[in-house]
Amino acid sequence: MRSAFFLSLSFIFSSPSTFAALATDASKAMSFYRSKTSAFPSGQVSRTSLENSLRRTEMEASFTVSWDRKSYSLSGDRLIRDIQVARFVETRTPVTLLSLNRSDSSLVKSVPGGHQLELLECDDYWARVKEKNSNTQGWLPLHLLTTRHDDPGVYMNLIDTYVRTEPSSFGKVLTTLPRLKRVIPLEVTASFLKIQYNGKVGFVDITHFVNRADFATLAYHPKKNWLTVAFRNNNKILTKKGENVDMSEVLGYVTSPLRAIVIRPDSTSYGPPLRARVEIQKPEAVIWGVSRVDGHGEVWWKKTDLLLPQNPVVEPSKQILTDTLLKREIYSIAFESKTSVRGLVSSEGIYRTDDGLTWTAIPQFGKQNYPVSIHPSGVWFVGSFKSTNQGKSFEPFIRWDKLAQAIESAYHRNPKILRLTQIEALPNSQIQISVDTGSSRVKLRSSLEGTTWNVVRN
Repeated sequence: MRSAFFLSLSFIFSSPSTFAALATDASKAMSFYRSKTSAFPSGQVSRTSLENSLRRTEMEASFTVSWDRKSYSLSGDRLIRDIQVARFVETRTPVTLLSLNRSDSSLVKSVPGGHQLELLECDDYWARVKEKNSNTQGWLPLHLLTTRHDDPGVYMNLIDTYVRTEPSSFGKVLTTLPRLKRVIPLEVTASFLKIQYNGKVGFVDITHFVNRADFATLAYHPKKNWLTVAFRNNNKILTKKGENVDMSEVLGYVTSPLRAIVIRPDSTSYGPPLRARVEIQKPEAVIWGVSRVDGHGEVWWKKTDLLLPQNPVVEPSKQILTDTLLKREIYSIAFESKTSVRGLVSSEGIYRTDDGLTWTAIPQFGKQNYPVSIHPSGVWFVGSFKSTNQGKSFEPFIRWDKLAQAIESAYHRNPKILRLTQIEALPNSQIQISVDTGSSRVKLRSSLEGTTWNVVRN
């Protein structure tokens, strides 16, 4: 915050035209600056005068973040968020692509909401994009875009990085990759990325880079389905279950909108250092006006302070965010497919989600944990119940007496207990369940109707 002392200096050194404006509209006087990064104001003038000579507006993002149990205010250019390392994005609403990264530039094209684009470059506010099926390119504000769950993304280096002839710290240096460059690697190894830059192919240290895995809560593996992510370690993802998964096998991510990584620490404070992972508490923005003032030329002034509508709002009694969910023990989790994050989770209750970010409790199941599964045909399973309307309502599908008869017939003994522990989707409208009988675990198969069960012998 700029102090009253600095404002008094602007009165002393302001031009006669500035004083004249103040004399007629002093109650609405506004400080203006040579640029939005200037430490001191260049003078003051009436808001009416600035509005009348307005050339354009620009928005600057800032964030209140938490780190080490303290809160800090950081400008958007000090942080990197998931969307800045995305490769493919979608428009949130109908938008206009512009020829330059400024609001007064000419129109290139209007595109509808939900339109898929390739992200070519971006900063904390502007993004240059290209249409997927054409060569049309343009600029638009970054907050008008959203990420895709089937996008592995790109890598971005936080510091200047040597490009070497071989994947070794002793390799000859070919060139330097400047910080904050987006790269799509040709190959990913345990410690290095193989990239092409300025016509040269070489290797760069993977520890200098971030990508979507650093922001992920869930990762999609074609053989293991959606996995809960603990953190990334070089070219591996460590899951909540302790699995190490090669990132080259991951096809997409669900990421947290509340997570950011520091790329430029504030040297004036003891705040979060370079690479620190911070949690976003409140996204904010300032709309800067750019006007002409006699004797000063083009100047910048704060036109509006506002909040960015970015983070999901939840009802604590009914909904939780994925970040909160992953702090619990996950009993069972299932999603419709690799491109859909509509799904179910069992964790101190049963929850459903449509976006992979916000989970809504299903009251029918209370705080109980049950195995969950979603069949490719669209049938959802929670314990001994199934749903044919994407989890909006459930009805019983298992007759326990039929299960007991099938197990007794196969093993010639009555089960002591019947406890469902797993549900698996199979081809041809089949499902397989695992049942704890008290003395052994038994697998049984049935059609989706669950009318007849057959024991699967190992």
